[in-house]
Amino acid sequence: MESRGVRAPDDPPKPTAPRSSGPRSHPSPSRTRGGLVRGSLIRSAAHRDGLALILGSGLTSAVGLVYWVLAARLFPADVVGLNQAALSAVMLLGSVAHLNMTYALLRFVPVAGWAARRLVIGGYLAAGAIAALVGLAFATGARWWAPDLVAAVGQDRLTVFFVLATPVWALFTVQDYVLTGIRRATVVPLENGVFAVLKVGLLLAALVATVTGAVAVSWMVATALLVLVVNVWLLARALPRFTREHEAAGGPVERITVRDLGGFVRADYAGAIFQQAAMFGMPVLVLGRLGPEANGAYGIVWQIAQALFVVSSGMNQSMVAHTAADAGSAETVEAARRATIRRSLTLVLPGALVVAAGAPLILSVFGAGYAREGTAALALTALAAVPYAVTSATVSAARVRRRGVVQFAVPAAAAILVIGGSWVLLPVLGIVGAGLAWLVGQSLVALVIMLGTARWLPPVLARRVDALRSAGLLRRIGGAGTLLHGVPGGAGWTLGERLSGGSESVVVRVGPEGGAVQRGALLKACDTPRSRRGLAWQTEVLDRLHADPRIGHLHPLLPRVLGAGEIGRSYCVIESLVPGESGLAVLRDPVRGPVLVDHAAQVIGELHRHTGEVRPVGPEDLDAWVHEPLSRVRALVPRALHADTRGLAARLDAALRGRRASVGWVHGDFSPVNLLADPRGRVSGIVDWCEARPVGLQVLDVVALHQFAVMHGAGRELGPLVLEWLAGPPDAVAERMGAAQRLLGGDPVDHRVLTVLGWLQHVSEVARKSARASANPVWVRRNVRAPLRGARAALEPV
Repeated sequence: MESRGVRAPDDPPKPTAPRSSGPRSHPSPSRTRGGLVRGSLIRSAAHRDGLALILGSGLTSAVGLVYWVLAARLFPADVVGLNQAALSAVMLLGSVAHLNMTYALLRFVPVAGWAARRLVIGGYLAAGAIAALVGLAFATGARWWAPDLVAAVGQDRLTVFFVLATPVWALFTVQDYVLTGIRRATVVPLENGVFAVLKVGLLLAALVATVTGAVAVSWMVATALLVLVVNVWLLARALPRFTREHEAAGGPVERITVRDLGGFVRADYAGAIFQQAAMFGMPVLVLGRLGPEANGAYGIVWQIAQALFVVSSGMNQSMVAHTAADAGSAETVEAARRATIRRSLTLVLPGALVVAAGAPLILSVFGAGYAREGTAALALTALAAVPYAVTSATVSAARVRRRGVVQFAVPAAAAILVIGGSWVLLPVLGIVGAGLAWLVGQSLVALVIMLGTARWLPPVLARRVDALRSAGLLRRIGGAGTLLHGVPGGAGWTLGERLSGGSESVVVRVGPEGGAVQRGALLKACDTPRSRRGLAWQTEVLDRLHADPRIGHLHPLLPRVLGAGEIGRSYCVIESLVPGESGLAVLRDPVRGPVLVDHAAQVIGELHRHTGEVRPVGPEDLDAWVHEPLSRVRALVPRALHADTRGLAARLDAALRGRRASVGWVHGDFSPVNLLADPRGRVSGIVDWCEARPVGLQVLDVVALHQFAVMHGAGRELGPLVLEWLAGPPDAVAERMGAAQRLLGGDPVDHRVLTVLGWLQHVSEVARKSARASANPVWVRRNVRAPLRGARAALEPV
């Protein structure tokens, strides 16, 4: 019968060298305490560039306020509203037309090497040409979707304006991302400051010259001048210099193909269209639903609130540029995402509260009508910048890892909620409805993201989130045909039933469509470095065990690796399908359960007897079995219990050092969950070798078997069970521990020491491979803190 006792390979790597304790954990990202700490933020280039981008946006917003105050004072409200709509349309069209070359160049230019300049020029040409065509199309159809604009300036002038202004704005938008990608983000504040001042000067000049559409024209002429100056310097000097420095420093270089760029742009562009529609298309929606005067008020509201949104965007741009070289490390990218959210909120949250509270005073600068119309809308839109810090950082992390589904789904969902909510609420609430739609839309999407990325969730939610993640991974490995062709008889096989899946991996049956189960195999896939290393280690373990002639009689019980490779940037392994029924189901059978446990102890004893050697326990063994596992446990408990971990380490060290023990291959997670059984209850397969080690204390497999058998059979937790066994284990368990030691040889070890070592092996591996369990306060209290205290006290006499 097909196995259903296979666990997904979410496990960490195991050492290939004897007595190695495995990989060291990476330090957690630094946190600021008590507010914004200057040294911690500026110390790294990523933080510096993020702050530079925020400063640039701040300069633009500050001088931009002066610009719009002048416009509001110098021109009638309906004229300001029409110019707002025209500029918003240009920004929307330019942002849509540049194919999201912003983030594409930001992601790839840092690692493109000497191809970077060619990549930038090609991106500019594509973005500019498409933007001109899009501008022409918009102006041609303006009589239907923007008749007020046509009536104000005439069709010909409107056409010329959009054909020229749209590509200029597209290039202006893209160039800042290129500057960030080549570590020149500190130039952006200077550029934006000049742009902001230039706009004001040109606005006054256009007013004196009585230029038609003075507001929009002054804005776009300033943009064109900056595009020309910045890009001459960028392409002629800054970009070649960056490439030389990157090469001299030995930085990573990727070969960027058209397919790579196209795949990235396709997903990112689709999501960006929705985001830009919400940000820059809303004034057009307000104009159509409420008229030019209401749109003038909304335009001022958005200009103020947008400054808060730009804070997160600046931090996100810097994150993408500085983590592009680490795209293969999910842990690094996730740590960068969380750090970016924290740093964004350090600035956004107090800013949003100040703007919300001071909305009447801020808007009164523009006039009493703006304050009356826009106060509530400004407060709500400003508060929407808080959840936007979460949604935007998540999209940027997906850009680094090239996760197309997230790149599209997050901005699309938020935009649909914002635009749809505004369409419904604007006629009822006025522009307050737009602010409410912004806040609700961003908050709902951020809530979903926080649930999906939380380190700990209630079991019901955790199972649903894991199911969604494994389903996404399963979609990414849908094209497994190439790998299956390498399996004998695998041509024509297809993906079948999903057997299990976690947050980082999935296990599915593969085989002939509609064929017999016994002809199939298992496909295990994972997409994070940690789970990839674990699955690769399991592959090595199985290959080594199958190559060992000493245990040839055990080979039928072990899966055999049939193929391995990359599918859709996920690491996949195909294993033979070991027959048998889930050991967990058999364990709960009162007749077959005891048979399974007894036979499992005999089978693992055969592995130990044929691969082990009796020798003294040395310092390297103690590091691997005691000190390094306890260091991971220490990270889970409060500082007050650190003395208990040190005391327990000393007692275990003293109990084992110099004793002769059987050392060799161990399974490392010898639980009924990883056993398969025949109809009589005897072991027919042993799976999930991710925890295996070539040099381990072999008796611990037997200890773990009995601990897990009681846990799963009686539905108990490990912590209370360990405390009970420290006081005195059941006679049958004590006898089996003693029998296993006598069979293996060496000096007998006290049953309390073995009980603690079995507990330590399990909880330390959970701490290493499961951030969710480690963050569960209930699990930590019951299964780590309490046993830690009890173990130290129980081993005092040892």
